[in-house]
Amino acid sequence: MNAVAFEYGARAATDFLDAHRLSARTPFQTCGWWRAWIREAAEAEGTTPVLVHMARGDRPTLVVGLQLHQDGGTALLRPLSWPWADYNEVAEVGDAPPTGPEPDIEGLAEAIDRCQREFGARLELSNLIADGPLLRAVSELGATSWPSDTVFRLDLTDPDIVRRVSERRDMRRKRRRIERLGKLRLTCADTAERVVARLPAFIELHTQQWRHRPDAVAPFDGGAVDRTYAAVAAEPSSAARIHELWLDETLLAGWFGFWHERTYYAYRSAYHLGHGRDSPGHLLTAAMVTELAAQGTDTFDLTRGAYAYKLELPSSRAPTMTASREQPRRA
Repeated sequence: MNAVAFEYGARAATDFLDAHRLSARTPFQTCGWWRAWIREAAEAEGTTPVLVHMARGDRPTLVVGLQLHQDGGTALLRPLSWPWADYNEVAEVGDAPPTGPEPDIEGLAEAIDRCQREFGARLELSNLIADGPLLRAVSELGATSWPSDTVFRLDLTDPDIVRRVSERRDMRRKRRRIERLGKLRLTCADTAERVVARLPAFIELHTQQWRHRPDAVAPFDGGAVDRTYAAVAAEPSSAARIHELWLDETLLAGWFGFWHERTYYAYRSAYHLGHGRDSPGHLLTAAMVTELAAQGTDTFDLTRGAYAYKLELPSSRAPTMTASREQPRRA
């Protein structure tokens, strides 16, 4: 018999996350990410968090993070932290062993179905991992699915790819040119305390780059975006990192990202406009790829979005998926 429970609302959801450790499939299902987003962004997004957890004695307890919207007169369930998260998937309570039992897809489907019926809601799940448990579960419920966004990844276990990224001819030329002005160095804030300390400089760099751009997405303006990033940075379990490329004491570029399960997730970047002709963002990526590969990182995940700089890299491409299911009759 499956035991299905709902944690409805910010207080109930954060209490659950405070009381449990989760094994996350991506950084966007960690306790740290979910907790920070619920506390700082959910209200600004006009949404109510719902954690659906389902337990059966012989299987791990799975947790699905959802958020309840009102779209006109229709209730709508989307993934928790939509549209901020680049990947949406389930988490497991406790420490997931490297080779554990197969996720209970049938039980997960039952839990999602009961949640939909409880709230009388339509289901709209985007950026699901292809062939992941969440997509498989909603597919069992008859959900319609189609590709969401394309994600780009670099295989850092392939020395040829690492070399092609770090030693591109144009990058060598730009590196030589900028090194005439001073010494380049790469730094990494890799603890919560260090990320918190470096975050204001990253925000300032990003703000200067995007201040006058009409296409800025989720800009830093002193509001919910700033507070949410600060909350994520302060959460040790979020595995946030800030990598920075310096020219002497001048900050040239930065990545705010996550290191999770031998994969680096490049979430948001910024660079110094005054050095734009030298492609500081590309130089930072090249330096990071070299260092991360040497440290044993398997994958540099450039996440979603077919931006020009990603298309220039020797990356592989894969789709994430959207799944939709109509509003069922209320239980």
